[in-house]
Amino acid sequence: MPLVLPAELQFATEYPFAIPDNVFKELLTLIGRVNFNQRCEEKDLFEIYKKHMAKPAGIEYNRSSNTDWAKGDLEWYMTDASKNGPGFIAAIFNAFEELYCFEITVPTAVHINQILSMHGMPCHINNGELVMAGNVQVPEPSLSMSQTVIRALQDAKTLTPASAIDRVHTALHAYIVSLCQEASIPLDLGVTAQKAFKELKNNHPALRPQGNRHSEVANVLNCMAATISALGTIRNHASLAHNNELLLEPEAQAMINAAVTIFRYIEECMARHSRSTVQPLPDVWGDIELA
Repeated sequence: MPLVLPAELQFATEYPFAIPDNVFKELLTLIGRVNFNQRCEEKDLFEIYKKHMAKPAGIEYNRSSNTDWAKGDLEWYMTDASKNGPGFIAAIFNAFEELYCFEITVPTAVHINQILSMHGMPCHINNGELVMAGNVQVPEPSLSMSQTVIRALQDAKTLTPASAIDRVHTALHAYIVSLCQEASIPLDLGVTAQKAFKELKNNHPALRPQGNRHSEVANVLNCMAATISALGTIRNHASLAHNNELLLEPEAQAMINAAVTIFRYIEECMARHSRSTVQPLPDVWGDIELA
């Protein structure tokens, strides 16, 4: 199925964003990794990309005379199409969809989204639709996070607060469980986010309160565990995880903010712990006596 552009993007009189050079190069590299086969030879591969790029480029599509010309013409089409950011992304997605019909292995929406997210592009492909970024502020995923966490955070950016609760909760849950696994903290199968957080807090040295007022800080951390439990209930009964009536925006935004606060607290504790456990480099040279 072709990528759906919402009306505000499809019929915009001005393009909402262009494709910057760094994103252009990465998407061009992504295209270059697709291999042709007996059903779709190399020149046909370029022609399919050209055909889809012609529309956002505003160019009348014509077949090239040979493979080298087809490759050069494609870069020309793409350069002109890059001024129309949504159309450019749709052209790549739709070309991959067509190539898939020729039994060619192609990148998925996940691969395209990774490039868009890495460079802060204001859009995201979600269930076959190009969606402009929403107003949900979530932590930026790092390369060390699992694909579940990264995808959930990417999805949350495109949604309204009420719709994003499920994705943010999923990211928080997966993140806490992965940290427990990395630290060899045993967890029961199907452990809840609340229980996983308690195990992490009680057994990982990074989450031991430091500095002043240890007992009060510990009390706040215990409240965080209760907050995670409540977020799980809201996720199950007032989010898009199931057929639920959603929260109103002020309450939904408050739930997002609570989850993000916990997320960032854990991240900062882990970063502090990593800095404190870095071993100094050995003194290879020793003391050097000057003559």
